[in-house]
Amino acid sequence: MKNKNFEIIAMLAWRNVWRNTRRTILTLLTIIVGCAMIILLNAFAKGGHDQMIEDATGLVMGHIHIHAKGYWENKTIDYAFQADETVEKVLASNNNIRAYCQRIMCDALIAKGGITKGVMVQGVQPLRELQVCGLYKCIIKGRYLSDSDSTHAVIGATLAENLKIDVSDTVAIISQGFDGSIAAEHLQIVGIFKSGNPEYDKFLLQMPLKQADETFSMMGYVQATVIRASRLDDVDDIVEELTSHLHNDKYSLEVLGWEKLMPELVQFIVMDDVSGYLFDLMLFLVVAFGILNTIQMSVYERTRELGIMKAVGTTPGQIIALIMTETFVITIIGVVVGVALGIGISYYFTVHPIDYSQFADEIAVWGIST
Repeated sequence: MKNKNFEIIAMLAWRNVWRNTRRTILTLLTIIVGCAMIILLNAFAKGGHDQMIEDATGLVMGHIHIHAKGYWENKTIDYAFQADETVEKVLASNNNIRAYCQRIMCDALIAKGGITKGVMVQGVQPLRELQVCGLYKCIIKGRYLSDSDSTHAVIGATLAENLKIDVSDTVAIISQGFDGSIAAEHLQIVGIFKSGNPEYDKFLLQMPLKQADETFSMMGYVQATVIRASRLDDVDDIVEELTSHLHNDKYSLEVLGWEKLMPELVQFIVMDDVSGYLFDLMLFLVVAFGILNTIQMSVYERTRELGIMKAVGTTPGQIIALIMTETFVITIIGVVVGVALGIGISYYFTVHPIDYSQFADEIAVWGIST
């Protein structure tokens, strides 16, 4: 008997939904557009955030850093560690790691023709660096470093402009060595890069790791191992696994993911997510009020009909069930079509992304590539 009642209620609800076709279609359009917008905007936000993270980590930073404990807070040459065979084995055995490289990092002074500037020196492994970060793609003059280079360097375009130097010019750098001595070297500029990130373009100098080891008396020690994960979603798992192997009595190392390395970016993404959730809530309320208005109008115009139904023995519970079933039918149709439309449009823009190259100069101010 209950099944029979349900069949009757479902049949009546379906007929009532399409009795006023215009109002039903308008309500469905409200639900469909609202759901599609929520799916599409969240897809754009997720894609935009992932692209921002890749742009921020792709040039120089990398997804994960391994440091001597305390380096990231102090950033001095004194905090260094030796990447021995055990560390290499741990990194090589992790299938989620695409590539990694060692770096020597310290602050220094760079001078040319009476002009002196502060600079961040990075000693890099050129061949490995190509697999970890993409700074080599930003070379606008000359070339990137190679494994055969020694006293050679690449610098940012703004730094080159401030020092009034060009490719093939020689500069002097001076700093403190790892052993406390004075470290000084003459370097020939082989390339100039323009990354779009003002900090890198103004302060960064890269030189070969072997030469940096000699210049700064590092004795095989490095400041960082920089890691690129196979997928951005793998970063947390890699950090957890590496920490379990490298943060113990033998190795006092800290493993930091991009979220710890760039907290400002994390804060921006969180704020953007909050604003996105508020907009989603507004769309949801618009859709909800649209459905409520439709049901309210449907009830008001059917007062006589509902009275007759009650007079012939229909219980209040059955009448409420009928109205709720009508609401459910309209909602489920709108949500299914809206979600499908939103996913379809999102997939289209995944396959055919929007070309922002015409806005490259404006976007570059934020350090985002196009």
